[in-house]
Amino acid sequence: MRVRSLLLLAAALALGGVLPAVRAIAAAAETYRTPPKVVADILTAPRIPRGIPNVSPDGARIVLPELPSLIPIATLAEPVDKLAGLEVLPTLRCTRDQLKRAIAGFSVARIADGRKVRAQLAQGARVGPVTWSTRGDRLACALYAPGGAELWVVDAATGAARRIEGVRLNTVLNADLEWTLDDRAIVCAAVPASAAGAAEAGRVPAGPQVRIGAGKATPQRTARDVLRSADDQQRFVATTTAQLVRVPVGLDGDRGRDPSSAGAATGASPGPGGALVPLGEPGMIESWSLAPDERHLALQRISATPPGFPFYLFPGTVEIRGADGARIATVGDLPLNDRSAISSVAPLGPRGWTWAPDGRALWFFSWQDTPGADFFQAVKDTSLPQPGTDRLMRLDAPFTGAAAEVATSDFQLERMTWTADGKKLLLADGYQPRRRARWWWLAPGEGAAARHPLVSRSVEGVYDDPGRPLMKPIAHGEALWTTSDGRAVWLAGEGFRPDGQRPFLDRMDLATGKTTRIYESAGDVLEPALVLLAADGKRFVTSRQTNKVPPNYHLREAGGKPGRRLSDYADPAPALTASQRTQFKFMRPDSVWLNAEVVLPADWKPGTRLPTIFWVYPGDYRSAAAASQNRRSPNRFPSQSTLNPEVLVTRGYAVMYPDIAVVGTNDRYVEEIRLSAEAALDEAVRRGFCDPQRVGVGGHSYGAFSAANLLAHTTLFRAGTASDGAYNRTLTPFTFQAEERTLWEARDTYLGMSPFLHADRIQSPLLLIHDLDDTNVGTNPIQSERMYEALNGMGKTVALVQYPFEDHVPVARESVLDYWARVIEWFDRYVKSAPAPAQVSSPMGGDRP
Repeated sequence: MRVRSLLLLAAALALGGVLPAVRAIAAAAETYRTPPKVVADILTAPRIPRGIPNVSPDGARIVLPELPSLIPIATLAEPVDKLAGLEVLPTLRCTRDQLKRAIAGFSVARIADGRKVRAQLAQGARVGPVTWSTRGDRLACALYAPGGAELWVVDAATGAARRIEGVRLNTVLNADLEWTLDDRAIVCAAVPASAAGAAEAGRVPAGPQVRIGAGKATPQRTARDVLRSADDQQRFVATTTAQLVRVPVGLDGDRGRDPSSAGAATGASPGPGGALVPLGEPGMIESWSLAPDERHLALQRISATPPGFPFYLFPGTVEIRGADGARIATVGDLPLNDRSAISSVAPLGPRGWTWAPDGRALWFFSWQDTPGADFFQAVKDTSLPQPGTDRLMRLDAPFTGAAAEVATSDFQLERMTWTADGKKLLLADGYQPRRRARWWWLAPGEGAAARHPLVSRSVEGVYDDPGRPLMKPIAHGEALWTTSDGRAVWLAGEGFRPDGQRPFLDRMDLATGKTTRIYESAGDVLEPALVLLAADGKRFVTSRQTNKVPPNYHLREAGGKPGRRLSDYADPAPALTASQRTQFKFMRPDSVWLNAEVVLPADWKPGTRLPTIFWVYPGDYRSAAAASQNRRSPNRFPSQSTLNPEVLVTRGYAVMYPDIAVVGTNDRYVEEIRLSAEAALDEAVRRGFCDPQRVGVGGHSYGAFSAANLLAHTTLFRAGTASDGAYNRTLTPFTFQAEERTLWEARDTYLGMSPFLHADRIQSPLLLIHDLDDTNVGTNPIQSERMYEALNGMGKTVALVQYPFEDHVPVARESVLDYWARVIEWFDRYVKSAPAPAQVSSPMGGDRP
C-alpha cells in the first residue's frame, strides 16, 4: 500500500498535481520556486530611493540611503507578537514593518562639490531613522539589534561613526530621535531599566474571552490581531512601554572629557557628555515633541488598551511636561475612537498638535459633535452639513489654563503649518463625503484672526492640484519656506496634464492666492523639485529620470540647465528598461474617455499580436470629467515594486494598465468595471498589440477584488491572478475603499460587488495568492481561503498560494521569487499556451472568431 501511494504521488507530480486524492500530500512537499533568470535578476536588483531626500538643516549635505535588495525570509521568521494591529519583535523592541523598511547603510554627499563619504556603521547593520543635528555636522541613527535598537552618531564630514553605550531604544510605538539645540544631547524613547521580557501566555486560561457591546453605534472597519484577552493586554503594555530620555553625546571638543560620575536613573552607562537623564516616568508613548525653546515638551501616550481595536484607536491623553519630564498640565483626553469607519467625523480629543515657533503656545485641532446630528445620514446625503464643527485651539504658557478657540471649520481640519517667524499659520481642511479640499491662512497676531482663503477644489481631479508646500527645518520642527519678505510660499506640484506630466515649482502669493511658475520639468524627462535650498526659489534638489534613465538626485537652479548629479544610482534592471511604453486614451460606449498605458517587449514589432495581461486597480469618481484626467507620465522609470507585473514583458507578454473607472456610486460598480474593461480591450486590439484570444487579468488588494469580479461578470479573460484581495463584502460590513455606506444601508450593492457570491459564474482559471500575516484592513487571509473553497467545491480550475510571515505586500526574497514563478507558470499555461476557443465574446457585442 505504501509503494502504491508513492507511485500515485509521483504520477500526480508528473501530471502537475491533478489527482485530487494526493493534492494535500503534494502541497506538503512544496518548496519555494524561482522564476526565469531574467525575471529573478530584475526582482533582486538593488533598490533606488525615489522619495524626498534627507537634506541637512543648513542645506549643505544630503543623505544617500543604501536600500537593500529583497530581504531573506529568515528576517521575517524572527519571533513576532501580534498585538492590536502591531507585529512586535519582542527581542528587538521594534516592529516587523520597521525591520522591513530598514536600510543597509548610507552615504553623505556635500551638495557644493558632490564629495561623498560612507557612514562607517557596523557590518550588516539594519538602519532605522536617520536624523540631522541642529548644525548639520552629525547624524543620529538607530540600528535594530537584540535588546533594543542601538543609538549611533555619525560625523557628516568623515563618515566616522560611534555607538552610544548604555542606550537601548524601544521603537515599537515611536522611533523619533531629536537633537537638543546645542547638539550636546539626543532625546529618544529607550527601553526602561526595569523592563522585563513579556511573559509567555499560559495554556490554561483563567476564563473565557468576553466582549460586551457599547450600547451605541461603534462602526469599525475590520482589523486583524486585536487584543482579545488580559494576557494580550499585559504583553502589549510590556512591549510598548518606553522611557523618554535625554542622551548626552557631547560635541567634537567634548570627547576627551571625563564623563559625569553621576549614575543614570535608567541603569545605563554614562555617555560622553554625562549620564542619561530620564524625562518623566515610563509609559506607552505614541508621540512627543520638544518645544522650540526647549522649556517644555508635549507628549501623547496611550492610557488604556481595550480589546477589539487596533492600537491607533486606543484612548490616550496629551500632556505638557517640563524640560525635566515632570507633568505640568493635561491638554486633553482622547476617548476610544469607536466610530473610525465614519469618514465624515473626526475623532474626539486634541489631535494634530504642534508648537508655535516661539514655544509659547501649543496649537491643536478639536472636533465638536453637533447635538442630535445623524452621522450616517450625513455620509449618504452630501447636501447636509457635516455632523459637527472642527475647531482650531490654542493653549498658552504656562499651559495650566483652558485652551482658547481661535477658528472653526465646517470641514475637517487636516494640517497646520507655521511660517518660521510665527506670523502666519497655513491650514488645510476637507470634507471626504463631498471630496472637497481647501487651504486658508490666518495671522494670529491680528487679534480676530481673519481667514484668508487660498485654494478650494475637488480632490478628484489632478490638473488643478496646486502641489505641496515646501518646508524648511527650524528648531524642533519644520516651517513653510517663504520668500524673504514673507509674502509668498513655495509649492512643488506633480503637474499632471492631458499630454503627460510636467512637475513644477510655483510661488503662491498669500494675499491673492495667485501663483507664478518658477520652474517646470522639461517634456522629455520627469524631474520634480523636492527640497528647496534658498528663499528666492532659485536653488533646489530634484530627482531626474526618464523611462530609460534611473532616478538620481540633482542640484538645480531655476532657469538653468540641470546641475550637478548628487547620487550615482545605476540602472537596476536593463532588461526591463529596454521595454517599449505607450500611453493612449480610449472611450467607453457611454462616451467616458479613459487613459491607459501598455508596456511591450523590447523587440516588439507593430502589428505583432501578443498575449496580454490587464493589471487592474479601479478608481472611484463622482464625475466622468475627473475620471478622464490623465494620471500617468511617459517619462517615469520602471517601478521596483515587488509586485510590478512588467516583469512579464520579458516573457513575451504585453502588460496593460487600463483605467478601470467607477463613475458615480458603487451601485453601478459591476457595470462600470465591465464597460471600462471592454472598451480598453477593444482599443488594445485595434492598436494591434493584443491577441484578443489570449488575454489575462491580474491585480493586488482592491485590484484583486476587481480582477475576480471581471472574471465573474465578463468573458474577456482566459485566466486571472488575484493577490491579497477581499471577495466577500459581508465580511467588511462597515465600509470599504471608497464605499461610505454600511452593509445594512446598501445591502444589494455589497452583495452585488462580492465575487464570492458569484463564484459560480467564474469559468476561467483563477490563481489566488495571499500573505498569511496580512494586516491590511479588510483583506484577512480568510477571504482567499473561502474563495478557494467555493471555487474548488464547484470543480473550477483554481489554486491558492499563501506566504508565511508576509504582510499585505511580500518583501522576502523567497516569497517574491516564488510569487512570480507561479504567476508566470499560470499565465503561460492558461493564457499564452491556451488552445483557442471556438469563439470569444466581443466586448462590443456579437462574437469574435
